[in-house]
Amino acid sequence: MRETSRRYYIEHLAVLLAVAGLCIVLLHTGAWMSLSRHIYDRMLPMLPPPDVSDITLVAIDEASLRQIGRWPWDRSVHAQLVEQLDSYGAKAIVLDLIFAEPDRVRPESDAALVNAMAHHGHVFLPVHVSDGGPDGVLLEVMPHTSFARAAAGMGHVDVELDDDGVVRGLYMRNGIGQPWWPHLALTLLDHLSPRGIPRYPAQQDNREQSFGAVRQYYRLVPFNDLTDRVPRLSAVDVLNRRVDPALLQDRIVFLGATAQGLGDLLPTPLAGRNGLLPGVEMNATVFSALRDDLMLRPMPMVWVWGLTLALALITPALLPFVAPRWSIPVVVMALVGILLFSYGLLYGYQIWFPVGPSMLGAMLAYPLWTWRRLEYSLGYMRAALQRLSAHDDLNRRLLKPAPLSRLIELIEASLPIAAWRLEKRSVGPKGNAQRETGGVEVPERSWQGNRARYYNIVSGGQRYELGLIWEEDGPAPSHEQWVRAMVARCEQSSAEDEVHYDVVEDHIERVRAQELRQQALTRFFEAILAQLRDGVVIADACGCLLFVNAQASEWLGLPSREMDDTGLLQLDRELILPEDTGGWAAIISEALSTGRSQLECRSRRGLDLYLDMLRIRAGRQPGEVLILTLKDISEVKQAMRARSEMLDFLSHDLRSPMISLLALAERNRQQPVSLPDLLTQTEHYARRSLNIAEQFLQLARAEAAQEMDMTPVDMLPVVESAVEQVMEQAQHRQIRLRFEYLPEDDVWVNGNHELLERAVLNLLTNAIKYSHPGSAVEVRLYCETGMVRCEVLDSGVGIEPEFLEHLFKRFRRARSAGGTRTHGAGLGLRFVKVVAERHEGDILVHSRLNQGSRFTLCLPRVEME
Repeated sequence: MRETSRRYYIEHLAVLLAVAGLCIVLLHTGAWMSLSRHIYDRMLPMLPPPDVSDITLVAIDEASLRQIGRWPWDRSVHAQLVEQLDSYGAKAIVLDLIFAEPDRVRPESDAALVNAMAHHGHVFLPVHVSDGGPDGVLLEVMPHTSFARAAAGMGHVDVELDDDGVVRGLYMRNGIGQPWWPHLALTLLDHLSPRGIPRYPAQQDNREQSFGAVRQYYRLVPFNDLTDRVPRLSAVDVLNRRVDPALLQDRIVFLGATAQGLGDLLPTPLAGRNGLLPGVEMNATVFSALRDDLMLRPMPMVWVWGLTLALALITPALLPFVAPRWSIPVVVMALVGILLFSYGLLYGYQIWFPVGPSMLGAMLAYPLWTWRRLEYSLGYMRAALQRLSAHDDLNRRLLKPAPLSRLIELIEASLPIAAWRLEKRSVGPKGNAQRETGGVEVPERSWQGNRARYYNIVSGGQRYELGLIWEEDGPAPSHEQWVRAMVARCEQSSAEDEVHYDVVEDHIERVRAQELRQQALTRFFEAILAQLRDGVVIADACGCLLFVNAQASEWLGLPSREMDDTGLLQLDRELILPEDTGGWAAIISEALSTGRSQLECRSRRGLDLYLDMLRIRAGRQPGEVLILTLKDISEVKQAMRARSEMLDFLSHDLRSPMISLLALAERNRQQPVSLPDLLTQTEHYARRSLNIAEQFLQLARAEAAQEMDMTPVDMLPVVESAVEQVMEQAQHRQIRLRFEYLPEDDVWVNGNHELLERAVLNLLTNAIKYSHPGSAVEVRLYCETGMVRCEVLDSGVGIEPEFLEHLFKRFRRARSAGGTRTHGAGLGLRFVKVVAERHEGDILVHSRLNQGSRFTLCLPRVEME
């Protein structure tokens, strides 16, 4: 056992090391970047967008170029743009344009632009770090001195391209030799919202970087779609004052080129949906994210390595402890968990954790562990398969050959055989072969005819020859197959003599553990079959019982100790078969011939059973078998009988008004009556049919409802509503209604208002129906011993005592003292009974002939504060 555990742990450790090695290789080579970037790009749209309510874009677009002229424009145009924005009340202006050289031809244009910038006081210009110097030397391309002095601030606008050519981030500080320049958006933010501690302060770089770019604070940009969120104005419309002033007043204006061929057009993660992103819009995006503190930070590589290994190893660490069917769900949940972890960091802490290596490691864990687990399992299962078959009673019966007596017994009873003989090939004392015969006596020459078949059997170390004469010219293919299965079952040898597995000394402990596990599995299988609600019997080809579960043993009256002494032919002792089946042997014969036999029968204990006998091929051992399934259908039969009773009853009650309507129509044709009389009689019969249908529907709903909407209900308005509904009916029959209750009584119950009102209404309707004209019906509502009681009393004809016990059954109507019955389906009181029981209450009745009846609906009372 210890050796088995050690091997298992070694396999587990090997998988863990393989996954860890894969993650290390991916992290070291950077091969994971493509997957991580793809996931990052899909997460960006799910991040919260920054506030851009005070940002406006002014675009130098194609329309502006068509109306103002080709690029570059005279700087007086830019001055006019700044002046117009100043007149509109712009809070700050970001000119995403390069003014690196003075205009030597029109210096007055430069002066106009400088004056416009100085007058506004909040104009910001970009700085570029370019490799356009001699021999590719880096240069800082800055605005000309006059423009730089007029600007409120300057900052770099350089971005960082990833290996796939997509812009995802930038450095907050950049410069040559030292990171002098903050990003332009950072300069703008520091100007508009100054803080005592500068954002992203420059850090002195002591390395010799005199002519090299020094960059600090790399951040990822949370790109989002600004198309519908930020106003976009054309520069020509601003110059011509064709814009809404509200779109510029007290706003931060980003002015730059968006036309094709002008300015920077950057590929971003959202470029696949929105095209390339203009540089001016990039600056607006960075500013809004900086202001709301939404810029994203890449996780330090030390943490990336640690978290990658930890997350990737969770899956291979869990797989050995879950069932194989849960392996894929565990891997899927691990992948989803890694994604959610990364998204949580991104959403809540603005930290990006690249998930590629950990996800690839988690995905690789499943095939690796499956491979090693299969190799490990097959290594020791091979030696255990043979020995497992002899460890339980079921396997013992499977390996034990069937006796020849069972074979002859079943052949004689269930197959179309005219005669049979079994000849033992050993010679007796007188030199004659020992022979047993059965069936109809036939001449010796018949054993040489076309109907004869012979089968050789080796059983118990003896050789036998079985001869059969079939009633027809030859056996049917199914019968021939079954006989051969019988012969194979009788001469079946132990699997130990036929199959051999190599046993390796190193596998002994693992085999023993697997044997114990398989024994437990076999006991579990037998326990499940034994506890099935259906009876199950399994018999081999000779009719020997291999398995009988507890339910079948009870129904068939077959104790487990008698199982070895009872064959398939003796199982009908407790069954009452239909007369047209031909007997139990005929049922078995049908299953052998057609493969299946089904019928309904009854047990001597009064159960209705559905019997299904199926012939199947069960592999090499035991070969052909018969499976007998017994299902208790007593409830189904009872339901069918109730349905038949219902149809018989309602066929009269529902047809009676219809027949009356037809008779009324025929009588009206022969002797026409006045229209009011005709309508009155028609309405009477229609209401009778509707009342029966309504009562049946209400009862069906009450009986079928699994759960009712139960709320605290005051019974006083329930009873009052029911009394009001029958008032007209009572007046029509000249019956007085009296309602008595004590105002101080608290008559609250927990129930369904609609059903309770219907139940009280049914009691009142019955009381009025069975009361004499001129009499009174009393309704009393009171509390007694924790119960709310609603009594309905009448002084009508009463109910005969022998009908009281059937009063609340379906389709039963009480007979009055005069022996007559009123019209109705007998469903009203049954409905009252069902409603009372569903409310954990009861309905009581007390009646005397010619003195009236008293029905009491009792419901548990609830305390109301």
